[in-house]
Amino acid sequence: MSGLQMDYRRFQSQAQLACYTNERDAIREYDATTPITTNLMGTFKDLDYFEWAKEMDVVSWDNYPGMDTPPSFTAMCHDLMRGIGGNKPFMLMEQTPNQQNWFPFCKVKQPGEVRKLSWQAVAHGADTVRFFQMKQSLGGCERFHGAVIAHDGTEESRVFKETAALGEELDRIGRRIMGSRIESRVAIMFDWQSYWSLEGCVGPTTGFNYPNEVHRFYRALWRRNVPVDMIASTLPLARLSQYDLAIAPALITVLPGVAETLEAYVADGGTFITGYMAGIHDEHDLVVPGGYPGKLRRLMGVWVEEIDALAPGETIEVHGGTVDAKGEIVASIIHREGAERLATYGGDEFYAGHSALTVNAYGKGKAYFVGTPLDETGMSAFMAPIIKELDLKSLDTPEDVSLSVRYGDGGTRYAFLINNSAADKRLCLSELNGGTELLTGTVINDLIELKPYGVDVIALR
Repeated sequence: MSGLQMDYRRFQSQAQLACYTNERDAIREYDATTPITTNLMGTFKDLDYFEWAKEMDVVSWDNYPGMDTPPSFTAMCHDLMRGIGGNKPFMLMEQTPNQQNWFPFCKVKQPGEVRKLSWQAVAHGADTVRFFQMKQSLGGCERFHGAVIAHDGTEESRVFKETAALGEELDRIGRRIMGSRIESRVAIMFDWQSYWSLEGCVGPTTGFNYPNEVHRFYRALWRRNVPVDMIASTLPLARLSQYDLAIAPALITVLPGVAETLEAYVADGGTFITGYMAGIHDEHDLVVPGGYPGKLRRLMGVWVEEIDALAPGETIEVHGGTVDAKGEIVASIIHREGAERLATYGGDEFYAGHSALTVNAYGKGKAYFVGTPLDETGMSAFMAPIIKELDLKSLDTPEDVSLSVRYGDGGTRYAFLINNSAADKRLCLSELNGGTELLTGTVINDLIELKPYGVDVIALR
């Protein structure tokens, strides 16, 4: 992507934002108090939502996961929408009570699935649960998009009954949860400038999807139920220092001041993770001369001499310590400049034996460099000792079961235990014992059973 193309990306986002602010200001002439928002769309590429959120009274967004969207990706999107608004509660403005209509084929939602998706939003900071649409349209491109009242016009349908039951639950316990907050010691940077630049590069590969690379790191934390805040790369040092761990996946564009902030953050004891494709471009989408990862080179303690592109479906072995994994898409050919080797490349490429994962001691902190996009097992193995060393609060739950906590006033915590699968789940978590499940009034005592797409909302003191 040339500098002109990057400038156009910025112009496009700013021009549409100007349209929104003009409309907002026109409303404000007649209404000085009603909160004003517009519905955003998660990881939508064209608009820099960190800039948009500055102009919104409350962040709202439309959640439409695909049939194959992992629950961890949906959770990441909720955290992103909470993050752009400064980690204040957000609005789930739209979701469908049944099918979507724009995929090649659109399955109906399973019994309990919409309820699960709704409570997942609340678990990650939503203070509203809303739907599009109330009544299914008879014509137009969204005539087959799900609705609370379908074409049959009856209240006897499965979807209507499930939606009404969800509404009763939210009405019964929602008010006590509203306004409660998420507390996290981990931050992941979601940088729209890097989004545009990474996917706009002509080489070394067309294989990158920026949100997927952010999710690659996020998923390893979600799987251990470690809460995450999504932040801008330009977050000031005073706020960044509130986190024990900061992660910048594929941060190809390093904006002015960011490298200096990260150096100060790590020097003062922070832990930082970045890696492949990081640090290559400046704010003008021009390569930073002097070798990759550009302005991050001193902090990371590595020089990436070359970046090998792997063909679709091709992988490269990564071995060392607790990591036995495969990388994909690209492999950074790393020379260590003070960093310690954690893992090396295997296989028969000429750079087999070169460092694939490194850590650099910098001041009081550490900076980790991940040379290749690791598979799920590898990323989990890489993150595990970092989570342990930083003593991050993590809890093991069965596969597809997630746990999120919101903190209310007066010391009350609300734990959301969610079964993201269509199978029954059984678990014991001593941390939840003595808590009260708010939807049933049951006091938790060791064994918890979750039905398919089941949700427990547990109040703890």
